[in-house]
Amino acid sequence: MAVLFVASDQAGAGKTALCASLALSFTNMGKSVTVFKPFASGDSDPDGDSYHKLLGQLVDGWPQQIPASGLSEQAVEDASQLASALSEGKDVTIVEGTNALNQADTASLLKGLNAAVVLVAAYRRDLTASDLTTWKTVLGDTLAGVVINGLTKHLGTEANENLIPTFEAEGINCLGIIPESRKLLAVTTAQIAEHLNGRFINEEPDVDRLIDWFQVGGLSLDPGELRFGLYPDNAVIVRGDRPDVQMSALNVPASCMVLTSGVEPIEYVKYEAEEEGVPMMLVPGDTKTTMNDLNTIQARATFNHARKLSTFVELVDSHVDVDSIICALGV
Repeated sequence: MAVLFVASDQAGAGKTALCASLALSFTNMGKSVTVFKPFASGDSDPDGDSYHKLLGQLVDGWPQQIPASGLSEQAVEDASQLASALSEGKDVTIVEGTNALNQADTASLLKGLNAAVVLVAAYRRDLTASDLTTWKTVLGDTLAGVVINGLTKHLGTEANENLIPTFEAEGINCLGIIPESRKLLAVTTAQIAEHLNGRFINEEPDVDRLIDWFQVGGLSLDPGELRFGLYPDNAVIVRGDRPDVQMSALNVPASCMVLTSGVEPIEYVKYEAEEEGVPMMLVPGDTKTTMNDLNTIQARATFNHARKLSTFVELVDSHVDVDSIICALGV
């Protein structure tokens, strides 16, 4: 069996996104693929749910929580046996690592899995290959290469001129640099409602709709098409007693409407929102408080959404040398 282990230099670097996207890319290349995450830092982990929702793959009882004492030989053996069982009839098994494991335990797990490794590194301007040399020492020849994720917009030339040469000097294969994408940081309307302690007033709101722009209504004299039609996937924040602004946004239509101060809109606005399919929620705070509260909503963003997966698959296919990963796996 061919096993690909995806590790990262820090939590939140993009392991789950890369695992799921490579699974689809490999599938599109005619490979049969399975994905699982053997270990996690807590007793509940959202990544297993992501693979279930996005790829239809669920492994009961996994991931398991890592004991405070670290991985035992039995835990490593159990994970290796599971990987072997899941690999039955598959070309590739993708295993997601966790940053809760120290490098020694990671090396032990890799030995049991006999896996090739791709390391995901979160982009930062001071990143160099020397930051990853410890990983190179631990992983040795199993390291197929590094994928840098989240390259800041407009810094492509700087990365190619200053970052890539440091990897070449250290003998580390840079498999690609994935640019940042606003869509990956979007939140759903359900997450917005939960974050703002709001409640939907539609009968059947689209709670899974992605929102990546927030606009305050009533701060512009421009027509609604120019004000609210400028950005897709937008939520308009407006007082509940401003039907003029609400109707202007609904005529575009906006993707979501957040009505502040707990004031319900007039019935005609509710009707138009239902007709246009625009989720509408009431929140208790005033407009300024609501916007301030939204400053921290990005912490709720997860990868668990089909549109985010399709976005990241496109980025991987465009910016990562997937063929080199396939070659390292020998499939």
